[in-house]
Amino acid sequence: MINERISSLPMLVLIGVLVFLYNFGIGIYYARGLEPLPSFEFLYQAALLCGVVWWLRADTRRYAVKPVYCMGLLVKVGWIIIIPYHLFKTRGLRGLIPLVALIGVFIAAQLLAICLHALFELVCC
Repeated sequence: MINERISSLPMLVLIGVLVFLYNFGIGIYYARGLEPLPSFEFLYQAALLCGVVWWLRADTRRYAVKPVYCMGLLVKVGWIIIIPYHLFKTRGLRGLIPLVALIGVFIAAQLLAICLHALFELVCC
């Protein structure tokens, strides 16, 4: 059981790192008045989709949940409903902890970008 738990944890950590780096970068772009490159947006969307699908696949093996045929399309279209439902169904209320952690990473990245931009504005002016 411990080995199965570990198999989905690295994917969750990588998703958290991806969310942090993207949102920090977007925060810096927008704080500087720039528009992010389309390739930056595309790579984030593709990496997030692949990461979430791999994480859910590892998680379905752990909890013996019947997998969906086309998980990529399902996650892309209905992620806002599917991810919380899957976490709640497999873990109960404790399952919402990873979701809250990812939301916290998102907020922390935005706040760090704002603080860094404010610091640069004070130093440069």
